[in-house]
Amino acid sequence: MSTVKLAPRVCLTPLPYGGAVLVNGVSLAIAECDEPQRLAINELLANGTSEGQLAQFLIATGWVVRSDAG
Repeated sequence: MSTVKLAPRVCLTPLPYGGAVLVNGVSLAIAECDEPQRLAINELLANGTSEGQLAQFLIATGWVVRSDAG
């Protein structure tokens, strides 16, 4: 079963107003998320599923990676 997790050197930092910032420590890329996006990313990481449009987008852009579980 394939799950997802944050890519190496990627941090997800919650913001005080409810959003979050993704920071890639290698490329120094930054992505700001609003509150619904942050909640969706938190749920995605908690469930670990690589299914769905959000997961596929985050994988394709390098923010998260697939991880083989089991």
